[in-house]
Amino acid sequence: MAFFDHVPDWRRDGRGLSGSLAWTGTHFGIRGLEERGLEAVADAVCAEDRESFLRIFVPTEEASRAGEFRLGLADGRVVFLYCDASIEMAADGRPARIFGTLHDVTDRRRFEAQLSDILREREMLLAVIDACPISITVADAQQPDTPLIYANRTFETLTGYTRDEVLGSNCRFLQGPDSDPAALRVLHDAVVTGSQAEVRLTNRRKDGTPFLNRLVLAPIRNDRGHVTAFIGLQSDVTDEARREEADKQRQRIEALGRMMGGIAHEINNLLQPITLMTEELIARHTDDAERPYLDAVLDCALNARRIIGDLLAFSRPSGRKAEVMDAATLLHDALVLIRKAVGPGIVMDLDVHSGDDRIAVRADKTAFTQVLLNLAGNAAAAMGGTGAIRIALTPGRMVAAGSTGRCARIDVTDSGCGMDRATLERAFEPFFTTKPIGQGTGLGLSVAFGLVKDMGGEITLDSAPGRGTTATVLLPEVIGDWYHGHHTRH
Repeated sequence: MAFFDHVPDWRRDGRGLSGSLAWTGTHFGIRGLEERGLEAVADAVCAEDRESFLRIFVPTEEASRAGEFRLGLADGRVVFLYCDASIEMAADGRPARIFGTLHDVTDRRRFEAQLSDILREREMLLAVIDACPISITVADAQQPDTPLIYANRTFETLTGYTRDEVLGSNCRFLQGPDSDPAALRVLHDAVVTGSQAEVRLTNRRKDGTPFLNRLVLAPIRNDRGHVTAFIGLQSDVTDEARREEADKQRQRIEALGRMMGGIAHEINNLLQPITLMTEELIARHTDDAERPYLDAVLDCALNARRIIGDLLAFSRPSGRKAEVMDAATLLHDALVLIRKAVGPGIVMDLDVHSGDDRIAVRADKTAFTQVLLNLAGNAAAAMGGTGAIRIALTPGRMVAAGSTGRCARIDVTDSGCGMDRATLERAFEPFFTTKPIGQGTGLGLSVAFGLVKDMGGEITLDSAPGRGTTATVLLPEVIGDWYHGHHTRH
């Protein structure tokens, strides 16, 4: 700090900067103050602050004034000064004396500048975190029950909750009755021990819809190593888990298919002579009393060959020859066989998308018909042989290898008993059936699954007890002028 007492010499300088100056305390690197008065200070003021300086020292009728300016010193340093001045007026109305204090506020201003930079960096960091496509939350480990103190925008999008609704609450509000207790124990232990954890658990959005959440929980420690907070990274992996499960299912089916293919081939070789010789014996003993026994043997052998045919179709779908055909034409041709197969008690309701928006698919006609026969057969069995099956063909969209494309969507819907969740999850497993022993092989949906996959498509089931089942087949569209000269009207 410096104290100054300036008496202006109005004869020498109309600005009042010249005169006698008494200066006590630091000089802030300025010399010649006594001889030159405030002119020495004015010469050292940075050009950008000259106007601010003059407003403080140029005499006016104001009794006091204050302000801040910078001095540029000869050694290259810049000093920030804050001035607090008072005025004594003379009889002629001009200031007779200006006195006050000067404070060096350089360190304060530099600290404020650094703080401003820190705040800007913090604001930028928060903006980056807020815009991050991964849901990020922070929970305070120093408060009881570890409440949330931060949530970014992606968290709001993911869960449907706003930040105002969740801040101050423990994240247990995301849990539901289907949240995995084992995963919850892992999270609890991580909070207790201050360690990192990664789990997958079912959470629920604000509207109650479930989603599979991949949660990474990591501790934040202070310079003494104490856990002060936990950061949580959440992402919806519902679709990813479904794809993983579908891939596991495909691998299981392929492994079983390879095993069954060899077995089925050997059994088929043994059944061939049994069938031929039984037919020969029947021809020789047409009127014999043993004829019913031979008919029974032949019927069993033919049924066994049919089952073996299903096994071979399941295990060797890639041996079929696929062609590019109109999906509607395929469906109409298959319906002829389906109507005969499901029996007279079943009414077939066909709904084919009308208009010129035709869809071409690459498929083996026999395999396509086999898929629909199996689906319609299951539907008929679910309705006890009486009811209506609706088959609809519409344009759809499917996701394959990360890209979305148009496809032919075929829905086969029945009004049967439906399936519960446990049955639905196992429906495509080979040899799994809910039918009584001797009435089903459990291969119908497995064969359909393999044939559809071989055509590059997808097959899914939607069902619930009491509301029937819808089997959906998606076959990717083939782009090109494939149908020129092959247009068929139905």
